[in-house]
Parts: sequence; structure tokens; C-alpha cells
Amino acid sequence: MKTKKIFAVIIACLTCVLFTFINVKQVEAKTVNSKIVLPKGYTRSELLKAYQGNPSSSFIKASMNGMNDNTFSRTSSTESAKDNKEKVKFDKLTASQRKSLANYALKLINGARKQLGLKPWVYSNGTQKLAADIAKEYQTHKKTIKNDHYVAGIVRACKKNGLNLNDNYVEDMAGFNAKSNVMTMTQAKKNIYFGLKQMIFGYAGPTESGRNNRSYYREWQHAGDLFNTQGSRHDGDYNYFGFSVSRVGKTYTMHYISVPAFVINNPQYNVGFKK
Repeated sequence: MKTKKIFAVIIACLTCVLFTFINVKQVEAKTVNSKIVLPKGYTRSELLKAYQGNPSSSFIKASMNGMNDNTFSRTSSTESAKDNKEKVKFDKLTASQRKSLANYALKLINGARKQLGLKPWVYSNGTQKLAADIAKEYQTHKKTIKNDHYVAGIVRACKKNGLNLNDNYVEDMAGFNAKSNVMTMTQAKKNIYFGLKQMIFGYAGPTESGRNNRSYYREWQHAGDLFNTQGSRHDGDYNYFGFSVSRVGKTYTMHYISVPAFVINNPQYNVGFKK
């Protein structure tokens, strides 16, 4: 779907990625500090071309390398033995689990942003509440990633939280299908990781198995958002972040919600939002 702007300064990512639930057996798992490493050739100037619909062959190759080189989502590794033992209901996370997973996603995002010389995004309670309200909108109205972004619900949630926005300027999303809502914290992190990896490297394949298929690399709208690289005067800025999950049937939608700092600081858009 084509992106829109607010006075040519906010550019939203209005696309989504759906994949198969990542269910790696956690047997004798190696403990690692998961991160996303950007490959050689993944630069902001090349990303901007891709965001604008003209990815170079070398940038597509770099993105393919990124999908191959970042392995946490497809191995048995874990961040901790505790994560392997902790069971979570992914669509009914506790407040502490939501915050923990939001900070996990933020760690991955900021690790990649640092490699591009960008300011870190910031976790905020206000954005976390917004994320929860957006997820509730999806669940209440039985919308999922398969329906694309639920703009009407996003706008309602934004206005409820004091943001005067009239379209989707806050949500990137990924999702997967699974029969059960129970998984380990390790599996939850692997799904978040794979969703971000897809976004950053423009990969539209549903599983890791297609990562060497060049035709799957075709969408960098998410990456332009995650790296504040969209050809606007606010390129290089930073956002406030929150994370939530909704579920309808077997489909899980992960909501990566971010509000640009300049929106929060502008009384035209911020009419009561508290970060």
C-alpha cells in the first residue's frame, strides 16, 4: 500500500510481514546475546533508494547476506536458560512480560541503529499503552495482519492517547500462524527477532527456507521507518517505542509501535499524549 505523509514530514510504513511460527527445539541450547548485525553495503543512502522503490543490486545482495548471517531465529540458541523454562501466553502477556519483550525488540532495533550512527529509540510507558490499545482494537474488531493495517482502529487508539493523527503513522507489524498460544520466552523472542529481521532486510518470505530466493526481497518500507530514513526533513531523528500482540483465531499480529519525537514535541499532533 502506498505511504502517506503529514505535511510531507511523517512517512508511515503501511505494509506487513507474515511468517510461520518459529518453533525451534530448545535442547542443549547455546546461550547467546542475540543481535542483528548489518552486513557490508547496508547503508542509509542505499536504504533510502530501496525505501523509494529503487533498491540497487548490491543492496539486495547485502540484505540477503543479512538474512543469512543473523541466525538467532533459526537455531536452538537462547538468551538464557530461564527463557527456555519460562512459559508465556503470547496473546495474553503480563505487564512485566510485555515490557520485557518491548525492551528486547528495542535492544535489537537500537543495536542495528547504532551501526548506522543513529540515535537510539526510547521505551516509553505512553507508547506501550498506545501499543496495548492498538492490539485491543485489532482483537475487538477481529482484524489481523492478513487484513493489512487496521487504520480506523489505529487512529482511534491514537486519539484516545492524545495523538492527533489521521492515518497510520505509528505501526510496523509482523505476524505468524500457530495453533497454541503457549510458548517459551525463547520462542517469543525468536518470533520478534525474525519479524524485525524481515523488516530490516526487506524479506517477504514466510520462513527462513526461502532466504536465498532473491524475488522475496522487495519491501523496505519498514526499514525506512525503523531507521528514520524516509527522505523527510526528520531523517535521522528518533522515536518512542512500545510493543504488543493480538490474536484472532490462529493468527498472531505483533505490533511494533513507535511515535516520532518531533510528533510528541509538536502541539499540533500532541494533544495530550504523555510519553
